[in-house]
Amino acid sequence: MKINLKLILTLLMAILFLSCTDDLAKNGSNTTDSENNSTDTDNSDTTDTNDSDTGNGETDSVIAGDGDNDGWFAPADCDDNNPDINPDADEIADDKIDNNCNGKIDEKGNTNPNQVPQYSELFYSSGTLLVYISIDKADGSVVEIMNSNLSMEIPAGQNCITMLDDGSLLMARLSSADNKTYFYHIKNPPRDGSEAVLTEIGIMKDEQDNDIMLEGLYTDCDGRIYAMDTGVDNGSADGNRLLRFTGNVLQGDFTFKIISDLSSASVADIDDMAPGIDKDGNITDNPGLAIDTGDIYDFNYETGTGTLSSTGGDWGIHVLGGDLFTDDKARVYLLSKSAELFEMNINTGKVISIGQGPTDAEFFGTDNPGWGGLAGPLTNCTTGFTIN
Repeated sequence: MKINLKLILTLLMAILFLSCTDDLAKNGSNTTDSENNSTDTDNSDTTDTNDSDTGNGETDSVIAGDGDNDGWFAPADCDDNNPDINPDADEIADDKIDNNCNGKIDEKGNTNPNQVPQYSELFYSSGTLLVYISIDKADGSVVEIMNSNLSMEIPAGQNCITMLDDGSLLMARLSSADNKTYFYHIKNPPRDGSEAVLTEIGIMKDEQDNDIMLEGLYTDCDGRIYAMDTGVDNGSADGNRLLRFTGNVLQGDFTFKIISDLSSASVADIDDMAPGIDKDGNITDNPGLAIDTGDIYDFNYETGTGTLSSTGGDWGIHVLGGDLFTDDKARVYLLSKSAELFEMNINTGKVISIGQGPTDAEFFGTDNPGWGGLAGPLTNCTTGFTIN
């Protein structure tokens, strides 16, 4: 029996053509509509077929595979050589990669799942009040200022405050009466004017049982807590040091290590500490921005060196990252001793008034309603501290 090889080859090519045509019908040809970017589980083991009209009625078929075996095919899978990149992946902030293949790199709203929700907001405390400031995420202006009474009486004096990585507030009040630093924790900061419930932590002392006087608190990108030791008094640089807590502060363990000796540094008597903004507009925890009685410095916290950037406010400063705003621009806020709030343009140094906090009459035990630091969330960033 003579075998017609040409006939058999023709039949095999016809079967292959019909199979490819059937796959095209099942997969909706080469549609790029977003609703078809997800992979049908029935087709997860088949090849993806792309067709192009040649203009002469013929169809050219190109067979493409799932190169990284993640269940997604190009072009929906924007990197078919990396199984961690596909439309099902979570966007990883600040890695400069489009992880979920939606055409956007490090877009807002895709934060670390372990991170608490963050809002464009600020807090400060003085006298008997905790003050909440709602910031408009569209333009950075003040939406609302709300006062909350503290749940317990605490000493009058300069207030230190920072927002921890769980969204709670850590406060330290340097008493004007006895020069001791009293620590408090506000687990759930109120945003509706309800009472601010304080948990008393204790008085800070060193290993020799000496009192430590603080005038600033700060949280870095890794959630570590820092304190500005004011040394001999809160009006000079004598004895100033930047400390990092190594113990569990919330449990009353104030063990610390010295990060920098600021008594002879070029910028020493720091009242409050804030993140910085790099040339690309990203948040940095070091270098940062520090304020000393209205003088604002680009400041390296480890070396104590800095350059004067602008002037404005008095003792409070904080930076809100671009992730919190619709225009992706980070913003610098300042607090004056009269509780007036300012915004500073990071490029020009220009300072403008944007709101007024409670007046002197609403604070008991202090003549300066803005006598303290300014706190808010620290958005995603990579730490610039080199000292472990």
